[in-house]
Amino acid sequence: MLLTIKSIAKETIFCPEFANLTTNNTIDISTKKVAVIYGPNGTGKTSFSKVISQEGEYNVDINGATFTNEDDKIAHVISDQNDRNIIEGETQDFILGDNIKREYELKTLIDNSFEELFTRTLPKTLKDNFVIKTKKTPFDDLISDANIKNYLSDIANTKSKGQEIDRDEFIDYISSLQLENIPEHDEIKLRFFINEYSNKASAIRAILEHQFAMNDDEKHIVQYEEKIDAITIIEKYSHVTDCVVCDGNIDTDNQLKLKNQQREYSISKLDKTTKVIAEQIINNTTVADPFQIKEKLRTALNSNDRTEIDALTAELLFYRGLFPPLITNEIIQKTNQTNLTDSVTEYRELKKEQPKFENEDILFIEKFLNDCLERKISLIRDKNGNLKLLLGDKEFLKKERQKLNLSNGEQNFLSLAFELLKAKNSEQELIILDDPISSFDSIYKNKIAFAILRILSGKKTIVLTHNTDLIKLLEHQQKNSLNLYYFNNTAGENNGFIEVNNNEVKLLLYIHEFLNFLRNDVKNEIIDERNFIVAISPFLRGCCQIFGLVEQKNQLTKLMHGYETTKVNLTEIYNQVLGEGVIEQEHQLSAEDIINFDHTNLTGLSPDNYPLLSKTLTHTLNYLFLRLSVEKKLVDTFNVNTNQHDMLTNIISAAFKGNSEEAISNRVFFMSRKTLLNEFNHFEMDMNIFQPAIDISNSSLDKEKVAILSKIATF
Repeated sequence: MLLTIKSIAKETIFCPEFANLTTNNTIDISTKKVAVIYGPNGTGKTSFSKVISQEGEYNVDINGATFTNEDDKIAHVISDQNDRNIIEGETQDFILGDNIKREYELKTLIDNSFEELFTRTLPKTLKDNFVIKTKKTPFDDLISDANIKNYLSDIANTKSKGQEIDRDEFIDYISSLQLENIPEHDEIKLRFFINEYSNKASAIRAILEHQFAMNDDEKHIVQYEEKIDAITIIEKYSHVTDCVVCDGNIDTDNQLKLKNQQREYSISKLDKTTKVIAEQIINNTTVADPFQIKEKLRTALNSNDRTEIDALTAELLFYRGLFPPLITNEIIQKTNQTNLTDSVTEYRELKKEQPKFENEDILFIEKFLNDCLERKISLIRDKNGNLKLLLGDKEFLKKERQKLNLSNGEQNFLSLAFELLKAKNSEQELIILDDPISSFDSIYKNKIAFAILRILSGKKTIVLTHNTDLIKLLEHQQKNSLNLYYFNNTAGENNGFIEVNNNEVKLLLYIHEFLNFLRNDVKNEIIDERNFIVAISPFLRGCCQIFGLVEQKNQLTKLMHGYETTKVNLTEIYNQVLGEGVIEQEHQLSAEDIINFDHTNLTGLSPDNYPLLSKTLTHTLNYLFLRLSVEKKLVDTFNVNTNQHDMLTNIISAAFKGNSEEAISNRVFFMSRKTLLNEFNHFEMDMNIFQPAIDISNSSLDKEKVAILSKIATF
């Protein structure tokens, strides 16, 4: 993967060059598994990760395709510890393993299938095929199966949408049912029956609910219908004077009055029940009635023969009897189409198993965490059979740090471990880690480096860091696993993601490679022997400490304090420690000589082939020059007794005694300068020449130098 950053922007954090980055903008993760971007604190590493998280603007090219912050996310970002107070996510985001993975796949499938079945498929079917749209319907009395009735009621309820249905019970019950054989029938009559029966005042209900006596009173139903029809015709043709039937003259007003009187007379002859029946049959039967209800009723009543009515009633009862099995069959078929029964059966079998960590990565994390935390990580099932991750006996996902009773380091460690698992499961191929080992001790750092390479082995990973220890740990865990970049974001400087060449990567990662370089190849890179040998003298002092060269170490110590006047033969010590043939001239120098250097030009090594090392040594020499200058000035000006106060911090305290505003201001000024208090110049505890000498930009160093030199000039 080649990631070319064309532009990034977030408020005013990035220099103008980043609005149109044309150089130092390609990060190569194609040849190596990991790209490490090193940048001092304050450079903007976290802001860069937030921009990629779409909390800013970007335009990047990945393998020839262009993406902006308006598109889908291009990377899964693991934030630094400040943004990992809560471990976000669900159990399934972290736990790996075939059975566990399948269990969550099935759970998702089952949930989605029920959602589709209860909120879309069945409601549409009930509405379109059975005119069921509400919780209570005119069909409730037709369904004797209490379970089916309850299911229909809850599914048709627009507020509930099946939420009150116990899903396990639903599947078990529907699975226990068999599809019923539906007798042959007329589909048109079925549709008509269902539509009519949905109306509580329908003609079908009237026929089925009334016991016809076939007496003279019931004949008034026919007469009532005839008068209604006559009134309808007269009203329709009220504008004509000739009868539309016999062509004779007609007084429409009188005829309409007469027919209404006859209608009222017919109604008066009906009892209350028969009157309701008559109105339902006459008023609520459509013209396109495949059962011919009115026609058959008219024939039967006029002939006083109930044969037609009995046949009609039997046919309507037949279609009413079709409704329950039809709707039950529909529920069975629609449920079967989802394959829910098979999915639920498999899911239940998996839930019977005792949960356990299976995948090697999660087993590593489990062991990793359980060795480092007093409380163990465990995987259990809750009362509903769902998987839960516990820390001790409590859930920790989505819980605030203070509620976990962990130290900041423990919580940071815990959250990072699970963020790595989440990243492995993410859809994105590119993973970005922001400062993953900040504040960890060495045993944690080493395990985290291993975890990064192991768990994210199938991903492309960018690691943002200001700690060279992490670079070394990654390399030592897996050789040739990374490409290294130096991130610079300082106005007026060479900005972007500056690639560190392989030669310098070797010097940074392997002390023996650096020592061999100082014994041989460095000779071709030296442009000022004096500047070079003074800049490397703190490192030489560390070597003498390790090699047991006490006299040489004591000699070099005299160059580390500005009040010393002894001249030290640096060429001789260099030859004794590293070998001859590199330094051609003899350099005998004192601390005072270094103070008198031209501080505007302290470069000793060519930046062409080893730019990072050149910058490092230049910064180291500046640190030394400034510290010596401050010590010399304070000791001479304030008559500090160096037998009692031999270290810079003690000299500052002795020079500015008391609690006056001026004394406090001066102490704070000098004590706060990184370039003065940089103990790594002594190299007694760490032979890393690169850090923290590179942890300050050129312009920041120049600014601090001006401030310090201006300050001591006032004394």
